[in-house]
Amino acid sequence: MEENKGRITRLWLTMIRVSDMEKAIRFYSEILGLSVALDARGFNHVEVGPEEPLAKIGLHATGRKLKRKRRTGIVLDTDDIHALYQRLLKNGVRFTLKPTRMPWGGIAADFLDPDNNEIEVVQDPKHYERQYPL
Repeated sequence: MEENKGRITRLWLTMIRVSDMEKAIRFYSEILGLSVALDARGFNHVEVGPEEPLAKIGLHATGRKLKRKRRTGIVLDTDDIHALYQRLLKNGVRFTLKPTRMPWGGIAADFLDPDNNEIEVVQDPKHYERQYPL
């Protein structure tokens, strides 16, 4: 049916800038545990993320490191935020927000990648079941 065509089917990619592609790949794959889904280093582009069909993070090498943190708007999901927090701390990851219970019910933490890109991680298994009053 024609009326079902042209719809958005998923979030494909969100892009962040990194200064050093090799350092970024090590951080996102070895420390965060995300798979390299596409390696196009010849175009200064690599995509990392969980297995399909979930969205990916595109890393675009610029050669310039941010002096201040930049909020990316990227929110990752985890099954155990406290275990992830401890594992990332042991790997030298800098947190701007330790795991904190949020007013909406979930637990969130924010951390920086080596280029000061800020990423949020959330544990909220009931997120889509909870009713939010208008």
